[in-house]
Amino acid sequence: MNKVYSSVEIKGGDDVQGVVFALMSGLFIALQGIFNARLATGVGPWLSVLIVHFVGLMGCLVIYSFVRDRKIGGFRQLPWIYASGGLIGVLVVVTELTAIQKLGMTWAMCLLLVAQILCAFLIDLKGWFGVLKKQGNRGQWVGVGLMLAGVAIFSLA
Repeated sequence: MNKVYSSVEIKGGDDVQGVVFALMSGLFIALQGIFNARLATGVGPWLSVLIVHFVGLMGCLVIYSFVRDRKIGGFRQLPWIYASGGLIGVLVVVTELTAIQKLGMTWAMCLLLVAQILCAFLIDLKGWFGVLKKQGNRGQWVGVGLMLAGVAIFSLA
C-alpha cells in the first residue's frame, strides 16, 4: 500500500531508503555541528575546518578504495560548478560551527534547517541545477509560513 506525504508518494524500496538516509543525514548534521564547534573552540575555526575536511578526505579515500561506484572520467562530463561543492562544504562547516558557538546548538540548527528548506524549496520551484521544476501548492506555502512561525515562537520562548 502506498502512503502519500504531502505531494510525495512513498512507494517503498528507493523511497523508504531515501527517507532513512535523509533522517540519518539530519542526525549526522547535528552531530557534525557540535563536534566541529567543540574542535573550533580548541584550535580555531579555520584549522578546525581543515582538520575536519582532511579526516573526511581520508575516510572517503578508504571507502572509495573498496566501493569504486563510479569512474573518474565521468567528472569531465559535468559542469565545473558542481566541483565547488567542496568549497561550499568548507563554508557550511565554518558558518555552522560559528553559529553554534554564538547561538547554541538548538537555535543554530533551527535557523540552519529553515534556511535549508527555503533554499531547497526555491531550487525546486525554479528548477535550478538540473532539478526537475515543480510547482508550489497552497499547502507547501502554508507549511513555509508555519515553519517561519515556529521559528518565531521558538525564538521568543
